[in-house]
Amino acid sequence: MPPVAPFPDEGRHGTVSAVRTRVVVRRSERPAWNPRTLWNEKRVVLVELLLDSGLRGIGEAYCDGGTTDAVVAIIERDLAPRVIGRCPLSIRQLWHEWVEGTVVACRGGTAFAAISALDTALWDLAGRVLNLPVYRLLGGARHRVPVYASGGLYGPDKSPDDLAAEMLGYVRQGFTAVKMKIGGLPIAQDVDRVRAVREAIGPGVRLMVDALYTYTAHEALRMSRQLERFDIHFLEAPVLPGDLEGLRQLCARGAVPIAGNEFAYGMDQFRELVLAGVHVVHADVILCGGISAALRVADLADAFHRSVSFHAASSLVCLVANAHVAAATANAESVEYHMVHQLLFDEVAALPFERVGGELVLADRPGLGVDLDFDATPAAG
Repeated sequence: MPPVAPFPDEGRHGTVSAVRTRVVVRRSERPAWNPRTLWNEKRVVLVELLLDSGLRGIGEAYCDGGTTDAVVAIIERDLAPRVIGRCPLSIRQLWHEWVEGTVVACRGGTAFAAISALDTALWDLAGRVLNLPVYRLLGGARHRVPVYASGGLYGPDKSPDDLAAEMLGYVRQGFTAVKMKIGGLPIAQDVDRVRAVREAIGPGVRLMVDALYTYTAHEALRMSRQLERFDIHFLEAPVLPGDLEGLRQLCARGAVPIAGNEFAYGMDQFRELVLAGVHVVHADVILCGGISAALRVADLADAFHRSVSFHAASSLVCLVANAHVAAATANAESVEYHMVHQLLFDEVAALPFERVGGELVLADRPGLGVDLDFDATPAAG
């Protein structure tokens, strides 16, 4: 993309003077796992943009399942030079420049994760410059967004009754929707786990299941038909992200609605998901390309009369960024509120939202409202 002439008032709101990264880690003495990953620690990559006036914006990049080095390198060496000296309100222009830069570099999802962090930090910074919450900058129609309690992981000697008690506990905390993992055990055993949860939470609570791409198309179809009796709101990520033909078959022939894919990035991938027939389009601000991309994904879904649900299984920054997009998105049906992965929740004096039952009520603070001491966050060792 050729250089764009600056606006006449390019320096009016200040310019970005520095980009900083930080890898944050939280370790656990109690390992838990989903069908693909065993956790005894969780790492995230944070980005901070500094304005010459002293204002700061924060963002996050997805990095699960691998080291953080590649994401950090792309942010610092490939992308940061483009934003230094630029106006913090030139968000869409910078987003296009970053995305265009990935075409030849061919760095795929890692590059989109890096772009996601910088784009989100720019929106946070813009909100602070203009003294408005991000959801207001985005034209938000509401400040309350529906959330569901996400948990139901596997654990040592964790029985279906233990799982049922966990999920019922979330309902007793006021959640009206819950999500659990499947795909880590044979189908019959996972069906028993789903049955135990549905019996515990009753018929009035929305129940979702997440297979994390573990089934073949044939297995997913079998599981879908087994799940129909439990009134499942959606089956998430049933087949590998690249198995679009299997996904099409499942969407057409399955017995429960299908959601996907939280690991998608770039508009081409989301278009393929919609055309494959997913009933709920699933996106995550920290991977899909940031807040700018998440809005485009929601509009794409809306054009095909689909709802969108936002994945958030990382830090406070991730949750709040997804919630602000949902608040500006008429077809957003839900945001994930993870009950296990809550990095940085205890690193702020006050959360930038209040959870009221099954909703997050966003605070009327500038930007994302996450007042985090970047240098004091628990860095990876």
